[in-house]
Amino acid sequence: MDPILEQIGPAACRSYLVACPRAREAVVIDALAEDVPATLARLERGGLRLVAAIDTHTHADHLSGGAALAAATGGTYALHEATECATVRDRLRDGQVVEAGDVRLEILHTPGHTPDSASIRCGRLLFTGDFLFLAQDGAGRLDLPGSDAGVHWDSLQRLASLGGESVVLPGHDYEGFGASTLDEERRRNPRFQDLSRVEYVAWQRAIAMQTPDWMLAVIAANLGTAAEHASHHADHGAKSSAAADIAGLSQACPPGGGGACQAGPMGRVPTIFIDEAARRVGRVAADRPFLLDVREPHEFSGPRGRHAPGAVLVPLAQLPHRLDALPDDLSAEILVICKSGGRSARAAEFLIESGRRRVFNIAGGTDAWAGAGLPVER
Repeated sequence: MDPILEQIGPAACRSYLVACPRAREAVVIDALAEDVPATLARLERGGLRLVAAIDTHTHADHLSGGAALAAATGGTYALHEATECATVRDRLRDGQVVEAGDVRLEILHTPGHTPDSASIRCGRLLFTGDFLFLAQDGAGRLDLPGSDAGVHWDSLQRLASLGGESVVLPGHDYEGFGASTLDEERRRNPRFQDLSRVEYVAWQRAIAMQTPDWMLAVIAANLGTAAEHASHHADHGAKSSAAADIAGLSQACPPGGGGACQAGPMGRVPTIFIDEAARRVGRVAADRPFLLDVREPHEFSGPRGRHAPGAVLVPLAQLPHRLDALPDDLSAEILVICKSGGRSARAAEFLIESGRRRVFNIAGGTDAWAGAGLPVER
């Protein structure tokens, strides 16, 4: 018998109810504080007993309702044992199975976004929290205190052992993609591009941003105390307003802050700096990547135009109709360049969606290329 599965709350910030229809026992994954009353009402209406409220990680963009939900029902509040949360009652181990009647939920430690990030496998269902999103949403940001891009790459490799039919259910869905399969994500999600660990870390370094103070305050609240947060992350040099009163924060992303865990367009595709792009373009012909310029013709050549040597011009608007200008091999390395990195990011997204396996956006574009003193042609 299939488990009961329901999404709770808005699609952009997801939590889930999973229950056994026979035993009427349930688990709630990534409960939001604002949804606790409605979730309690749903449990009572369905005659369901909460076994556990499990957070896939310490959230940075919304207040967790896990502890409150557990306290109100007599269930347990659980996170992976790597957590620093002061209010957690059950510390879960990698490979541990949480049971709710006939429903079995296996804990998979998948750190990187946070040290305590875990995915949860329940039959064909794979709850990934912020470890993995869908399609171009990629995954949760890797520039929070405690994030580690190299460890995140390691965790992605762990998914190689899971069947492609697994249904990916993420903690956020900013574009309304709904569910997906692991096979589909391996094809279209930029985090599954054919990148080495070194390339993956360099990409995340290129797009890293400072953690906003409001997110540090949310992390502190979800850990249990501001003091624990400040102490735990002091070695990261993070400027923290975590001790501030968080009563004024909305319980999910504040106004204008939707998609807080999502990278912007340039962050959704593998990115390299100008020096690395020049090094690759300078390889011998047999190993040289394809350099794709997606600007307009007047920017590429002529009195006011310029381009990197060897670049092939295919304007962004024409790209969907001129894929024959690209290498036939879908695994061939393609570097995409424009004026400053915006159009090339959109082109790279399209190429990844089209099945290309090794695509990089050049940060800074042709302006940065020329600014670095590298040769240009007209």
